[in-house]
Amino acid sequence: MKQTAESIIIANGRVDIETTTGAISAIHLEEPRTEFVREPSGAGLLRIAAPLEHYQSHFLETGTHGKPKITRDGDGITLRYDSLESNEGSFPIQVEIRLRPSDDGLVISAQVHNGWTEPIPQVIFPQLMDLEAVAGTDGTRLQLGRHRAMPFQELVMEPDDVPWLDRWLTHYFPYAAPEFNMKWLDYGDHNRGLTLFSRNTRHVTQGLFMQRVDRFTERLHLRWLHYPFIDPGGTWESGDYVLLLHPGDWYAGAKAYQSFATEHYPYNAPQRIREALGVRSVWSAVRNAPPNFPITALPEYAEEIADPELGITELILWHWWLKNGYPIFFDTRLGTEEEFRTALQQCREIGVPIVLFVSHHILRDTDETDPDWKHLNAGMQPVSNNWTYGRDFLPIFRLPFSGTHAMIEGSALSAGWRETGLKSYEDALALGGRGICFDVFQSWPDPDFNPARDGRPDEEGEKLLEFAENARELIHAANPDGTFSGEHVSDVNVPVLDYTWEWYSSRQRRDSAPFRYVFPHYRLNANVNEHPRGALIGFMEGALLNLIPGQMHSYRLRDYPDLVHMVKRVAALRRQFLHYFTEGQYRFREGLTVNGGEGRIYTRGDGILVIAINPSDTAADIRISVDPGVWGGEYPTGTLTAYDLDGQEIEHASGGKAAFERSMHLEPDTLRIFEFTRE
Repeated sequence: MKQTAESIIIANGRVDIETTTGAISAIHLEEPRTEFVREPSGAGLLRIAAPLEHYQSHFLETGTHGKPKITRDGDGITLRYDSLESNEGSFPIQVEIRLRPSDDGLVISAQVHNGWTEPIPQVIFPQLMDLEAVAGTDGTRLQLGRHRAMPFQELVMEPDDVPWLDRWLTHYFPYAAPEFNMKWLDYGDHNRGLTLFSRNTRHVTQGLFMQRVDRFTERLHLRWLHYPFIDPGGTWESGDYVLLLHPGDWYAGAKAYQSFATEHYPYNAPQRIREALGVRSVWSAVRNAPPNFPITALPEYAEEIADPELGITELILWHWWLKNGYPIFFDTRLGTEEEFRTALQQCREIGVPIVLFVSHHILRDTDETDPDWKHLNAGMQPVSNNWTYGRDFLPIFRLPFSGTHAMIEGSALSAGWRETGLKSYEDALALGGRGICFDVFQSWPDPDFNPARDGRPDEEGEKLLEFAENARELIHAANPDGTFSGEHVSDVNVPVLDYTWEWYSSRQRRDSAPFRYVFPHYRLNANVNEHPRGALIGFMEGALLNLIPGQMHSYRLRDYPDLVHMVKRVAALRRQFLHYFTEGQYRFREGLTVNGGEGRIYTRGDGILVIAINPSDTAADIRISVDPGVWGGEYPTGTLTAYDLDGQEIEHASGGKAAFERSMHLEPDTLRIFEFTRE
């Protein structure tokens, strides 16, 4: 039977919709000429989980289980499915899918009305099926906010492999986890891309499912999963998704999302956080071991970072409490509560704010934990989050002989959990804390089924945002420039989280390039141990350095003069070029080519800043080239100035073009900065 299609023209190409199924039959990029879909399977844009007692994995999919009624709406089309039918029968579930061109790309949205007698637990929309390996198995990538996947290298099975359910061909990225931390993706390679992003600003449970068609075929399914639990008679709206096609690498897709995200997710951190080079973290104690230092020694650590030349704006205190979870109370092994109060006051007098790290998103599996606070799975079971550590345990985690405690996930969908946490914050701030740093600040990847919840199962993220807003009000009432920071950041919580505390070193921050591009002023931390190289790389990345020499041993800075010397040098450089970091655009390597070393590029107005470094143990010959035309810059003439690690001018040339090349010989762990300004 001959298939027909409706074409929708968008910038840089077109999308074809098969009229008999409503499936995408072609995604065509004009230049470079690329067909993202060549062999459509007929599966439509939306799939519904419709569990039956005898068939729990039963599903209904547009196209596969129903044909649409198609209407033209100007340049767009609407697909309507009045019901969906499988071998199990006909189901009165109505689906409407709207597709319309816009200046941003193809805008796609869906509505599902549940006329069935049972709740619908999952909706998958949109589905991008049968995507070609546009750059072969080695070059095709899926770029997420903080992760790059190589699907045709990672989703691999040998012809004779027999794994359970072929799971090696799939991977699931929960939203709000570190990898998929923006509702944005880009599929392609360095020459072309297909970007998809969501304009739905709600923080609800969702995720991205990546699936290879089979072990022999170089095609991929990308499915966006939601868990709305649509009640009988209820209606679910997806919100708008934007699909755009572009030449070049992922930058164009990130720029498109940035225009939406900066309006809806504004960054609200205090100015001192935006400008600072970094923070400092110490552990007064480590689990399952004697304390590192008494609380009376805390001011000594504060004095080490009080020097303004270091650019360190606050000190984060871990493990001042005895146990994770509720109730939160001071660890009296460190001293008395009055000594704690005095130490915090002394740090304030020194001029160093103390931020109190807390961990209560994970709760103790004891009678101390109210059952209403627990995150329960669909089997009404608490979700365990057990771990044991200590500096003298071997192995460090998951010990075979020691169970010092049992932990379970707490839920922000519990009003009691939120109230208990905020009351604990009030008490901590009254002792003299200047801010709070929240452990595991991400919504859990699964819905919460606790009957005591005060929202829908997928809405923990919404309540977590509400909790953060209330926490910030408490902090700012006590300290107008106090901070609320935490582990893990997603696009939706940029407005409430001043910076991150994550277990990432400076070198790992390159994986966050798309997130940094979209939110160039947001402060992602980069942990720096006693080696100066971490400070050098972190400065290049524009990260918030988190000084932790000795990590949990909490070594003193005074014992690492090389680290202190490097920190002071890059702090001075940050102050010297501050407006690029606080007002400019982080471009990663857009328009920048680096050979022999590493580099990053920033722009502000007509200005261009390139930081080239040699993060190695041996001297290196490094060559860089910059082409502003890649991002649309057109600066015919100007002045190029080069600076060394001490901020000293070592080259000054006028009249050159903005596109420039430079070669340099750099000793180990040093840098060269180039600034181009228009005449």
